[in-house]
Amino acid sequence: MRTTGRFVGGRSGIAAWLALGAAIALGAPRASAQDFDPVQAAVEEALNGRPRGLPPAPPEGAWGEVINVTDRWIVLQNHAGQQFPIALDDVQEFLIRWPGRADLISPEALVEAVGFSPGSNIIRTDHVDYFEGADRTLVAPTYAEILPNNMAVTTIDPGFNRYMNAWDYGGQNLLYGWAYPIPAGLQGNPARLHVVGSLLFPQPMQLAIPGNNVATVLPENAGGMTVTQITRGDARYVRKGDFAFLMPIEARLRGLRVAQLVVYKPMPLRQFNPDAK
Repeated sequence: MRTTGRFVGGRSGIAAWLALGAAIALGAPRASAQDFDPVQAAVEEALNGRPRGLPPAPPEGAWGEVINVTDRWIVLQNHAGQQFPIALDDVQEFLIRWPGRADLISPEALVEAVGFSPGSNIIRTDHVDYFEGADRTLVAPTYAEILPNNMAVTTIDPGFNRYMNAWDYGGQNLLYGWAYPIPAGLQGNPARLHVVGSLLFPQPMQLAIPGNNVATVLPENAGGMTVTQITRGDARYVRKGDFAFLMPIEARLRGLRVAQLVVYKPMPLRQFNPDAK
């Protein structure tokens, strides 16, 4: 495992060995999972010959299971048994996904869908997300066609949110060609649409989208669509055994610094009791 230099050389190395000596002299007991102490954990890692204090952070995101949670910390364990303490202050974006159904979405909610479009504002997808109450500010009403490189097609922008620039012209060539633009789906790359709008009808699902338009969201296959409610993260709603996906930035002495942490719940939000332990 690579050494970052946090325990070897310089002031960091001296501080770590002083902490190690103090721990040995005092005979400090091993911290329990409920009272996780990142400094003590790092000292124990040093005793075991692993000066880094943490396993290497997965560069492109990884899944884990919650093995402990407090009001300030979440500890995840991956499939290899490696444990990653995460201070909630070190999480840039913390979200929770709750299973839902289309008939449970309120008229005030915002619904998000991304998928293949055969035309006429029809989207075929296998999943949609929705946002209720204050969580609606996580998204905004949207109608955007997506290029193969995941950039928006700026020529289709009923909200007039941006202007074409030199980079956009190069991107449009991926879909339209330079001289004679053609609608996506007729030839070349298939069209993909990203829409966010309020729910008009749950079945078939229709959304009110910018430009006074309506988008129809249909299942991509006979298996239907999964539906998820997304809320802002809160440690009170996380329980041991929940699964989570994280996008790490770096591994530090006190734990992982994370760009995004998404916790997946096994029950709908309305069935969850945050006071039950």
